[in-house]
Amino acid sequence: MTLLASTQTRVGHGHKVERRADNLIPLNLPREADRQGVVDWAMAAVAEAEQRLAELQARIDYLEGLSVTDELTSLLNRRGFMAQLDRALASARRGGPHGVLMICDLDGFKSINDRHGHLVGDEVLCQIGALFSRHVRRSDTVARLGGDEFAILLIGAHLVAARRKAHALAQLIAGTSFSAATGKVGISFGLAAYAGEETPDALMNRADMAMYSQKRRHASARSSRATGSKAAATAALG
Repeated sequence: MTLLASTQTRVGHGHKVERRADNLIPLNLPREADRQGVVDWAMAAVAEAEQRLAELQARIDYLEGLSVTDELTSLLNRRGFMAQLDRALASARRGGPHGVLMICDLDGFKSINDRHGHLVGDEVLCQIGALFSRHVRRSDTVARLGGDEFAILLIGAHLVAARRKAHALAQLIAGTSFSAATGKVGISFGLAAYAGEETPDALMNRADMAMYSQKRRHASARSSRATGSKAAATAALG
């Protein structure tokens, strides 16, 4: 009979629990042990086993946390977010709260990396992730899906309220200088309400399409402003 152990523990009456290379404690009872000595020895063996199990569980929890956490921002990564989204949709199907999925993507982020380097770009991503976390409810979920794409799951929210929240977040980001080098940053949002009928992938695709539609509108507006500015400068020179 054996128990797990991580260290050697000595107990009263000269008995001891010895650790083996395979982390097993041999339960070899002393030949002339009195009853209390056996009890002390057994309790020490159980305590060692419990400590070892607790250490192993803590290690498992740590590794599981790494698997669903974005290393850069400490938000959930895509894997962790999809698990949360799947649970939210399952809850909605069972009569739980409906909600809204937000997908957001920074406008022109590639130019930030190209002009200022990835360290500056990474700092912008971290600050935007922190801003999102500060301005949503505890019940909401914020994640970085990859690159400059983020997702926010608003559980129990209606589409009208979610649109107001997206507008408020866009204004916060537009009014914030995340870096002296980059200045202001723009962002596009795509929203999709859910009630549990769709699959997670279908809902993500619907929010993605809405986000890319807004991104195209933003790009068109920037192009129009640039054309107008160029025309005005040409007229002033003429």
